[in-house]
Amino acid sequence: MTFFQRTEDAGPEGFEDVVGELVQAIRRSFASVVVDHLAETLAVPARQMCLVDRHVQIPEGGEIHVIDLLLFHVTQMRYVVLTVHVGRFDPALVDRCRHVLGLVDALVRVPEVQGSTVGALLCTDAGTDQDPGPVVVTLYDDVEPDRRSELPTGLELTELIGRCLDSTAPRNQPV
Repeated sequence: MTFFQRTEDAGPEGFEDVVGELVQAIRRSFASVVVDHLAETLAVPARQMCLVDRHVQIPEGGEIHVIDLLLFHVTQMRYVVLTVHVGRFDPALVDRCRHVLGLVDALVRVPEVQGSTVGALLCTDAGTDQDPGPVVVTLYDDVEPDRRSELPTGLELTELIGRCLDSTAPRNQPV
């Protein structure tokens, strides 16, 4: 019994599906590495943030939105949502991230005591018209300028992704 069966016009039947599944598994694995690193770095008392949960699923209609890392800023009394996208930056991702912030505000936040939810979108690679490298979009619109310094900056998050990329890069092993 063979795993693949050849068709006349294309390569082995199912080959693209297997490769696609492998690529998705690698992306999920790398996203987990980034999320773990972010949690270890940001959810610490010195940052005044604590970990709420990883990979939080929020259902909406028939769709499930996943928050890669949900933090809570203790002194600002607000949720911080971090979304990790392994792949190229697409401006539509910013709109999706803003939508998820709205869902957290509507479904999780207690408006009488907590500030509005803020967040950041972290992409591991730039868009096609940009220099290669990570892209971070911070969504801190409702935060007073003097309080933004308490939240992770775009540059800091970009460096954290860069460190993850460096730590997972293949190394030349001496033979």
